[in-house]
Amino acid sequence: ASKSCSCRRVDCYRRGVTPATVLETVLLLREHTRHRARPAPAMAAGMARTLLAALALLSLVAPAAAVEVCKVVDLQLVTQTGEFFLAVTFLGMGVTTVVFVLMAFKAAHEKRKFYFTTCYITAISTFSYYAMLSGQGWLITPNCRQLFYVRYVERFFTTPLILLDLGLIAGADTGMMAAVMGADMLMIFGEFMASISSGHIKWLWFVLSLMVFAPLVFVMVRGYRSLVERSHPAVVEMYSKVSWLAAITWSLYPLVFIFSEGTGDWSPNFEIMIYGVLDILSKAVFGFILLLSHEGLDRITNFKSFAPIHETPMSYGGMQGQAPVESYI
Repeated sequence: ASKSCSCRRVDCYRRGVTPATVLETVLLLREHTRHRARPAPAMAAGMARTLLAALALLSLVAPAAAVEVCKVVDLQLVTQTGEFFLAVTFLGMGVTTVVFVLMAFKAAHEKRKFYFTTCYITAISTFSYYAMLSGQGWLITPNCRQLFYVRYVERFFTTPLILLDLGLIAGADTGMMAAVMGADMLMIFGEFMASISSGHIKWLWFVLSLMVFAPLVFVMVRGYRSLVERSHPAVVEMYSKVSWLAAITWSLYPLVFIFSEGTGDWSPNFEIMIYGVLDILSKAVFGFILLLSHEGLDRITNFKSFAPIHETPMSYGGMQGQAPVESYI
């Protein structure tokens, strides 16, 4: 007899196929074919194929007749400590989003694309943390561990937007940015599949995800950087700050995965705390550094916030070549 568990809070993560279910399927097929008007030879051939298929399935599932179920005592669930860190991160992301929106309304039209993109990064993350804080968007993995899959949904949208910001700063062409963003989505998909898998399949997915992640880091610190070096020093400085912050924080996510969703050595509460810190750094702090680099954004968008000295035609007193007061502000 197979065991079952309540599906209100804890789902049976694998129900499997047993010989009993195979035989039940065979009997249903026989009952179905009995009511169909078929010639005797055709009916005999159909029954023979059905029995052969049943024997093949029995040979495959006989060693795994038992249904594997997570016991309540084996579950690793988030407690009030984890909910506290979720609440702190949710408030941090929410306040940051409001600040970015207010900054976007005051920004010049030429620079608003950076503000809007950054607002969406923190806004999507805010929605994600609210879902986790509300007890939504999670499942039980084969390792009997609570996993917030909504976190991967959030990364599937926010990390490409971060790469879009970097591409806009570097002045990369649309095709290049689309290729980089597509590779990032592929990486997040592989990491999600690793988080819900077990055994060697988990680590194979993890390795595949890292194989896509390595070129992304190279693009951030070298590929886009080669384009930025031809720009103004203020742009180079701004890109260096945000790109290295993104590269370092993103490199820490796989380490957290290894010890949390991977081996399970870290508790779900500690996992939430570490992920919260990394999310604040890679999204909120990233956004503040980018949007507060006014001179760098002015140079990228060619925003004339000041008049260069050589463009000044005339000033008071008939003196040519002297910059107006606005050029020193």
